[in-house]
Amino acid sequence: MMKLNLEVLERCSKETEDTITAESSAFASTPIQYLKENQGEFIYVECAQFNEIRIDAVALEFDDAFNLYTALFGLKLQKKHSEAIRSYLKEHVKSALGSSSAAFSGQEGLWELNIAVDCIEGFNDQLSIEQVCELLYEFVAQLIKTVEK
Repeated sequence: MMKLNLEVLERCSKETEDTITAESSAFASTPIQYLKENQGEFIYVECAQFNEIRIDAVALEFDDAFNLYTALFGLKLQKKHSEAIRSYLKEHVKSALGSSSAAFSGQEGLWELNIAVDCIEGFNDQLSIEQVCELLYEFVAQLIKTVEK
């Protein structure tokens, strides 16, 4: 598993998207369950390694409607990879209602992905925020490798 250096960790309000507080790197070891216990918040994460897999940042939250932990992020891949991206998600994200969505934003020139991290192999809600980011990193790195074959 890739060791990530999470440079920005912010707890934010889902309602206003305002930052509640910027956290120290120690917060990265908090279990992801934190989000289930604080459903009005999401966690905004940036790290330099995300650039390697064409992501700027990730927002992690608990979706109470689907009872899933989700990661939302923009992925810088061309629109022409639509079929490969959708088929990779279908194959590698365990099927659950609300488990994944992918939409291309022509305005931004990137894919807006929403992935239920619960549905990625290896996830459990005892993982730390950092471990969930590492799991997501590996998942997206593999996605890119597959799409660009």
